Amino acid sequence: MLAEERRRQVLQWLEAEGRLEVSEVARRLAVSPMTVRRDLERLEADGLLVRTHGGALPVGAVTPRELPYATKRARQVEAKRKIGRAAAALIRPGETVILDAGSTTLEIARHLPPRITLKVVTNDLLIARELADREGVDVYVTGGQVRRGVYSLQGPETEAYLRATHVDRAFVGADGVDVAYGVSTTNRQKVPVKQAMLAAAERSYVVADHSKLGRRAFARFAGIDQIRTLICDDQAQASAAVQLEALAEAGVEVVLAP
Repeated sequence: MLAEERRRQVLQWLEAEGRLEVSEVARRLAVSPMTVRRDLERLEADGLLVRTHGGALPVGAVTPRELPYATKRARQVEAKRKIGRAAAALIRPGETVILDAGSTTLEIARHLPPRITLKVVTNDLLIARELADREGVDVYVTGGQVRRGVYSLQGPETEAYLRATHVDRAFVGADGVDVAYGVSTTNRQKVPVKQAMLAAAERSYVVADHSKLGRRAFARFAGIDQIRTLICDDQAQASAAVQLEALAEAGVEVVLAP
């Protein structure tokens, strides 16, 4: 089979199956894994797929880069508000809470009940500013390097602070939630930060709007088996029903915010 025919076949399989592994493609085509990798490199260069560790995904299934905060904030505004309201309603007076950096977790901060007493740990400067003057809310900022345009903190100092912290609840954002791939983010440097947040909490929640379901972002930070609860908006019932069913089968509690 000529190279062009192989690549055409690879694209047909990818469209039908949604994900390909190098070893499986090599077996089907009766060629070496190195040949398959070269074909995938060429197809990626042509903008026809995105390579992953050990395989490939369709272009639309992967979030390749982190968006500036202003862009994120303008997307799925109502869905994030719904999630923020539902997540904030779970928090009890006197608890200690981690709020991950992001526009969805900012909505949690904005929807906290009035006069609630809390300790809030965050690596998000905008969340810290939102809560700084709230009476009854003690705000703790992790420290670390400020990321321009995103207003979050990351790095060894952030990770060390979180590893030395124990909280009742942690709310962690995600750019992709896929049953097979897991929970992922666009920035690999955020992986140890998010993992430390999950480890610090008695109970952890992933917060992600319906557009993130079925997506696989650049860097995976948790398997689905590590996630107890996902808080999403109710539009997921129409746009991602298959993912919701698979998540439930995998033992994940899904809270759909109306």
